[in-house]
Amino acid sequence: MGIINLCFSISGNTLPVDVTGQQFCFSESFFDAGFEQQYQSGLKQIISFFYKNSTFPVSVSFSGGYLEWLARKHKEVLILLSEMAGRKQIEPLGGAYYYSLLPALLPMDRVGQIELMTTAVRQYIGKRPRGMRLPNNAWEASLIPSLKTCGMEFVLADKNLIPADKTPFLPYIIQDQGKNIYVLAEHTDIPSDVSPEVYLSELQKQAAQYCGDADRPVVCQHLTVEQTCNLIQSGWLEELINTVTSALYATRFELTLPSRYVKATQHFQRAYIPAGVYVEQEHTVYNLYDYLLKSPDTYLLYAKMMYVSMLVNQSRNDKTRKKTAREQVWKGQAGTAYMPFLSRTITDIHQQYAYHYLLQAERTVREYINFFDSVTTFDYDSDGVREYICQFEQFNAYIQARGGSVFEFDVLAVARNYAMISPGHTGLFLDYLIEPDNYSRPDIFARQIYREAGFDSKRHEIKFYASGVIGEFNQSVMLKKNYCINSTGIQVQYILKNDSPFPLRQIFAVESNMMLPAVSSRMVKIEVIAGENKEPQSAGEATTGGTFSDVSLIRFSDNDVSFIFEMNENASFRYTDSDGHLSVIISWMVEIPPSLEIEKMISFSAIPRNYKKRISRKPKHTG
Repeated sequence: MGIINLCFSISGNTLPVDVTGQQFCFSESFFDAGFEQQYQSGLKQIISFFYKNSTFPVSVSFSGGYLEWLARKHKEVLILLSEMAGRKQIEPLGGAYYYSLLPALLPMDRVGQIELMTTAVRQYIGKRPRGMRLPNNAWEASLIPSLKTCGMEFVLADKNLIPADKTPFLPYIIQDQGKNIYVLAEHTDIPSDVSPEVYLSELQKQAAQYCGDADRPVVCQHLTVEQTCNLIQSGWLEELINTVTSALYATRFELTLPSRYVKATQHFQRAYIPAGVYVEQEHTVYNLYDYLLKSPDTYLLYAKMMYVSMLVNQSRNDKTRKKTAREQVWKGQAGTAYMPFLSRTITDIHQQYAYHYLLQAERTVREYINFFDSVTTFDYDSDGVREYICQFEQFNAYIQARGGSVFEFDVLAVARNYAMISPGHTGLFLDYLIEPDNYSRPDIFARQIYREAGFDSKRHEIKFYASGVIGEFNQSVMLKKNYCINSTGIQVQYILKNDSPFPLRQIFAVESNMMLPAVSSRMVKIEVIAGENKEPQSAGEATTGGTFSDVSLIRFSDNDVSFIFEMNENASFRYTDSDGHLSVIISWMVEIPPSLEIEKMISFSAIPRNYKKRISRKPKHTG
């Protein structure tokens, strides 16, 4: 067995996933604060160490956003990186500019993001990358043509993605559609609790066991920023340099760079690497769709991203604005928004960020195509059941058969999806029948897949129905739910029929869940029209919740948008607000004789704050 090549790589953070003491909102100040925190706590120390230890080669990778931020805030870092690249000490790696989940993207978006990152690395560091780390440890063989189109010669992949019968100490050659690429397996665990001598001796034993007669085994050791800082502070990395360059180890180990190694070796393993996403927290490899489906809201974001991406790619007539829209889509593909294993609060902030830019892209496309209001139906999220896509100049409302609810509500003026996520059930207009003496909410309607009773795309009408049994007497109940959507909002008509031979006495409740920016949800203003009052009464600012009775109109206003609920019959309502998760429940006590029915109606609209409209007394119901 020949000399063992050691390749160390360090990955900078992608987007800030936590910022101590910062409000959660996707403003530039949030990202500036996050990147500055990362720089001061890690990157600054790492750059200083490697600049002083010029004999230690290392490959580095950053997100495009981080490089862009460094160019604005700490240009001296890029000057040092450029100098180290010039003396061939560091190798900058490429990747997707927004650290996207590449197998989830269309080929055009894959190529565009990789080339954008290549341009950024060449501009800021002065060297064109020839290889890349797999963003989010996500692999699929169909990536190979895109990678080769972008001039990539090799990729670094977590060794857990490699089949167990392949040795991790030799490079792989992978092919798809007649194109080849080299893959180097990365080791992510480093035994910092043992001395460098013990670490190197153990590597030598393992390499001898796996590699046999191979003349140039390789060990690619990946380090996070946090790991690297710990190894620097403990003196472990400096001791490693001295050990490797000592007379005893110099003939057995060589510190090198991935591109240098790939050019020198001729011993490759032909292999097939199955598609998968490796999740370090669970030590598990998921296929792409199971990975996304670990969180339903993550999968819905993926469906939105694919829809908007195809919309942009298929649009015509204005190349300049199409380019702008595509760049906005790329921002909406930022990888941290599609990681279902982050904490709920962190996921919320990054998914708000992604929806914001996807909706900006959709709004840009509408500016140069012949857009018109429409209601269409197709299987939007590939679950085998059609959804209803209602697109109007001021808003989008996506309606699903499950619960007959609105699972996405976009206000285009502020580029935000207000029905993004909520604890428990998601979306607007979830229906419940509740025992008067027991306020738990059985899911006989909210989790049921409603059946379509009628659909009229010209009149913008969608009609559903569902049935179930409730109460100790198992009373049969049918609910008809009719949507009528127009340019000003959504009108929902409910017809509740008692199909049992006994009187039905229940609370009929409609729940709507909205996601507000956490920073502005603390300042949500509430106005109601209750009883005989004809003018809106201020109910103060939202804190954690409240309850009101005999209400005909409700308005919630955050910093950007006012949301108005109007009922055809006075109702009770209560709300809860927790870190931007706003839940509104409108309810009526209903008493329905056998074989008879009642009707309730809710009108909902969203008015951007820069659009002046005075709320007034509810209009008379016309049937």
